[in-house]
Amino acid sequence: MRSSPLPLYALALTSFALGTAEFAPNGQLLSVADGFAVPVADAGLITTGFALGGVIGGPLIAAATLRVPHKLLTIILVAVFLVANIGTALSPTLLLAILTRALAGAMLGAFMGVAITIASDLVTTARRGRAIALVFSGLTISNVLGVVIGNLAGNAWGWRSVFWFVTVLAVISLVGLIAVLPRRAEAVVATSGSVGAALRTGRLWLTYAAMALAYGGLFIMFTYIEPILQERSGASSGAVVWLLLVFGVGLVVGTHYAGVFADKSIRGTTVTAMGVLAAALITFSFLDTNIFAVIVLLGVLGAAGFGMVPPLQSFAVEVANVTSPFISAIASASFMAGVSLGSAVGGEVLRRGYDYNVLPLVGAGLTLLGLVVFLVVAALHKRASFQIRALPEQVSVS
Repeated sequence: MRSSPLPLYALALTSFALGTAEFAPNGQLLSVADGFAVPVADAGLITTGFALGGVIGGPLIAAATLRVPHKLLTIILVAVFLVANIGTALSPTLLLAILTRALAGAMLGAFMGVAITIASDLVTTARRGRAIALVFSGLTISNVLGVVIGNLAGNAWGWRSVFWFVTVLAVISLVGLIAVLPRRAEAVVATSGSVGAALRTGRLWLTYAAMALAYGGLFIMFTYIEPILQERSGASSGAVVWLLLVFGVGLVVGTHYAGVFADKSIRGTTVTAMGVLAAALITFSFLDTNIFAVIVLLGVLGAAGFGMVPPLQSFAVEVANVTSPFISAIASASFMAGVSLGSAVGGEVLRRGYDYNVLPLVGAGLTLLGLVVFLVVAALHKRASFQIRALPEQVSVS
């Protein structure tokens, strides 16, 4: 690394806080539904709203703040996230909870964009995958510690206590950013022309589409993981927390090794993660009443689902050929679009009267579609890169 790794750890700590806010409510959907007197499918909109906020608000904020110093920007984003999170904890209606969740999601989307840019610029290209994985490790660890602790609090004191817990985490992360993030956290600032050229590259948008589709396949099922585990697997509400811990351990392992392997082969790591995720979803659909199989599959789903993130983020930077908060924010927004797509599709499947075991099958189909799109864009990018390398030879021959 070119500089102290402390800034990367500060960014990881912040993504831990924000990631807890993103995923912890999935284990409290039944409580949310009871609290607002709405169906579980409607309660799932707090996940959809958060994701939509990241999809729409994240890139817009990144585009509007391209010239804002990165340290200042991260502090502002986390501060606004704090306010939005408190708003959710105090929301008297589901609509207000969804709106405040959308605002928090926008802050997460924009934050991850600038965090990935800072991480990419702090290290050499050969270590980019590991740096991105370290920042994302905060999100993954939040599914081990944050989600478990948050849901224990939720089970004891109600779902609103989850968001008060996240508020405390966000305050701690804000202090960390102020203390150790470089004052000049700018490194390489992309010009508007280079960003514009990247956004005119069709391969980049196909990469974003692959992210959303493959990731969405996981969240068709995972958004409704609490009722699935209770109604299909026979787990008690208390056991759900510990089953989510297994999923979280898979996240940590998958993200770490995906970052290492992505530095060796971005394409191979991505294809493997997507393929394993689709296979695990299909298997889960048939074995979701076997608690022992469920325990194993939850770990695999976590590892494969989040194992896609570091290599796909690295691939997006490679295709764009520029590091920019805007480019990275759209990448993060694409993953969040997958969350939104998955939760919405899952809710519609349930509204049509299908059982919970159908959700993983639909999710596997969406993930396989994402794999096909990635294989297409990887082939197109390889051909384009070959043509660029061959161009000087053609010129010299002529």
